[in-house]
Amino acid sequence: MPLPWPPHFFFDRADRLRYVRRAGPLFKMKHPIPKLLLASASPRRRQLLEALGLSFEVIPAAVEEIDPSSESIESGVIENAKRKAVAGLKSARHESDVIIAADTLVVLKEKVLGKPKDSADVLSMLTQLSGKTHKVVTGMVLQTPSGQNCSVSVSSFVTFRNLAEDEIKSYAATREPYDKAGSYAIQGLGAIFIDKIEGSYTNIMGFPIERFLIELPKVTGLPIYQWFRS
Repeated sequence: MPLPWPPHFFFDRADRLRYVRRAGPLFKMKHPIPKLLLASASPRRRQLLEALGLSFEVIPAAVEEIDPSSESIESGVIENAKRKAVAGLKSARHESDVIIAADTLVVLKEKVLGKPKDSADVLSMLTQLSGKTHKVVTGMVLQTPSGQNCSVSVSSFVTFRNLAEDEIKSYAATREPYDKAGSYAIQGLGAIFIDKIEGSYTNIMGFPIERFLIELPKVTGLPIYQWFRS
C-alpha cells in the first residue's frame, strides 16, 4: 500500500502536519496502545479477557504464594497477585507494558477453601457450602515497568441451595471441580448449585472485569474507550 504522503525528507514538519489535517481522521497519529501481559495460566482469566476483544499475551508466572490465613484474606490475595505481577515484569519489553495479575480464593466463615486434592476433598467442600453463603475474593494487580500500578480486592457472595448427597457425588465424578477453588465452576455445571449471587459474576470466575475496566485507565492514562477503537 503506498504511503499517504511521500517520504518525510520531501516535506518539512509543518508540511506533513498540514497534509495530515487535510487527509482527515484516517491518517491522524494515535497514542500507541500499551501491550497487556496476563501473568496467569488460568483459562478462565484468559477467556474473560478474550471476550472483551482486547489483545494480550499470556505469561504464566510461577511464584511461591503466601498462606492467606496468615493475614487478612484481602491482603493475602493482593500480596499473591503482586508476586505474580513482579514475576511477570521479566517478560515486559517496554516501559508502558501492563502486567495483569490476580489471585482468587473461596472463603466460608473465614475458612479458605482451595483447590481439591481428590474426590473426598470435593465432597467435603461442597457439603460445607451446601445451603450457605460464601465469599469469593480476588486480588487484582496492574503493574508497569515504569512503576505505575494499582492493587485492589473485589468480593462477591454466592449462596448455594441445599444439595443432595447424590448430586454432590455425581458432580465429584466429573472432571470439572478439580482445578477450581471451592470445588465448583460457576460458569460450568457448577451453576446448578447456585441459589443467588451478590456482586460481580466475573469475579466469581476469577477476574473482576468490571473493576479491571475502571482501573486500567488509571494505570495507563488512556481513556478506556480508546482501547476499543479499531
